[in-house]
Amino acid sequence: MINVYIARQVAAKDMQPCLICSKPTVTVLYNASGPDWLYTCDIHLHDNPHFATPIYNDEYQEALDKLKMLKAQVGKLSAADKPASWDGWVSQIFIKKPKKDDEDANEDKDKDKDKDKDKDKDKDKDKELKNQADEKKQADSLKECQQKYNQQIDLVTSLQKKSRKYKLSDVTFNSRVQRKKNERIQAERRRKEQEMYSTTDPEEIAKKFAFPTVPNNSIK
Repeated sequence: MINVYIARQVAAKDMQPCLICSKPTVTVLYNASGPDWLYTCDIHLHDNPHFATPIYNDEYQEALDKLKMLKAQVGKLSAADKPASWDGWVSQIFIKKPKKDDEDANEDKDKDKDKDKDKDKDKDKDKELKNQADEKKQADSLKECQQKYNQQIDLVTSLQKKSRKYKLSDVTFNSRVQRKKNERIQAERRRKEQEMYSTTDPEEIAKKFAFPTVPNNSIK
């Protein structure tokens, strides 16, 4: 017998006690290779590897692999989207200011560098605009990836609900196999007994199973 069972629903009038908790249920696991079937509540089919585990198809496995990949991408983009460390601007507070004498000595040089500073300001502005554009692009990528991740979760959940195949735990399955074996032995025994009874001469059976008669001898 193959350890593959299909979950099916029967009519309410045909419900039977659950194998686990004995409560009435309409869910039955059917094994065509036995044949074998057992009734169980739906709750026992979820997160209960000691009883049964789902058997998912290739479509589910592919969807699950894609979900893991999207989760890793979301984590990577989320880490990159965090604000920069404050160590940089805090350290600037403790930078020593130049002394007044040094400022006077460098005043002429600073005047000569004004034009260069203006150019540097333009470059800094362009750099800032570029950084803002990059941050926006990063945020958009994170948002798009998060949407795909949420959609993939919905797909995986839907495929989980559609799956109807289950594999019984080794202990449970072996008990079912032994039960079917005992049923076959008992059926064969009844068949042989019935065959033996049908081929036996009725007079022989009467003699064999006749009740002893009372003696007719008189007591002296």
